[in-house]
Amino acid sequence: MKELRLYLNGRIVAEREALISPFDRGFLWGDGVYEITPCFDGRLYRLKDHLDRLSRSLRYVRIDPGMAISRLEEITLDLLEQNLPDLESGSVYRVGHWITRGMEAESGRACDAGPATILIYFRKANLEALARVVREGVRLTIVPTRRVPPQCLETRAKVTSKMNQILAELDADASERVSLMLDVEGNVAENATANFFLVRDDKLWTPPARNVLEGITRKSVFEIAERLGIACRETTMTRYDLAQAQEWFLSSSLSCAVPVREVDGLSPLGPVPGPVTRRIMNAFVEETGFDFFRMPNR
Repeated sequence: MKELRLYLNGRIVAEREALISPFDRGFLWGDGVYEITPCFDGRLYRLKDHLDRLSRSLRYVRIDPGMAISRLEEITLDLLEQNLPDLESGSVYRVGHWITRGMEAESGRACDAGPATILIYFRKANLEALARVVREGVRLTIVPTRRVPPQCLETRAKVTSKMNQILAELDADASERVSLMLDVEGNVAENATANFFLVRDDKLWTPPARNVLEGITRKSVFEIAERLGIACRETTMTRYDLAQAQEWFLSSSLSCAVPVREVDGLSPLGPVPGPVTRRIMNAFVEETGFDFFRMPNR
């Protein structure tokens, strides 16, 4: 695999030349925010939406990146142009935007840290793994680790402190499943890295934004559903509602829509993928220009 270039604190360099201090607050405390924008066969998908959310997260955690978001967009497009000859045809890449509060100050106080550290990179996704989950779907398990409530840390901010979701992922790994997190009141929240949808009475249901990350792909599902004439509602849901569902699927940036085959041994009432999920998946193929159904599965 060819070495790609990345942007780090004002310079575009080869990956092997990129150095970050161990005293950066991102490393010490997870003090930062991030975004991952998908790049499908050399085309960035909804970059502006991702950068707009990055801006909201920065404002929430009070990190000044030292440049306008429009400048970050320019740098990203320039980096894409430089990397484009080395991107593998027909592949999917993660385009990461990581911004931390920067170097730890002698005082140890967050307000004295800085300037901010800014990293933008391209990393190739595992196409075979993506193809497998799109074709076969995933099996979920409701994990004991609950989603941190917004009263403690705003769920809408995409912060680098991911231990809550990592523990949920490890909970699910123990049973060779994928996580489904509940909130502290026992309502369905989200997967460790994706939003959750179900289909009931041919309508889409998803947990309210107050309890989950406001996913960019989640937003795309709303827009696609409106175009297709599929009713979509944000609503609190429980295990009971899971049991009544015709279909389930996850939405995330790289795979867009992934059917769910099972939740703790329970199957949906309809086929997998169901007709609504299939329509959403087909719409993403059209919208992104990337055919998820033709990905290699060696």
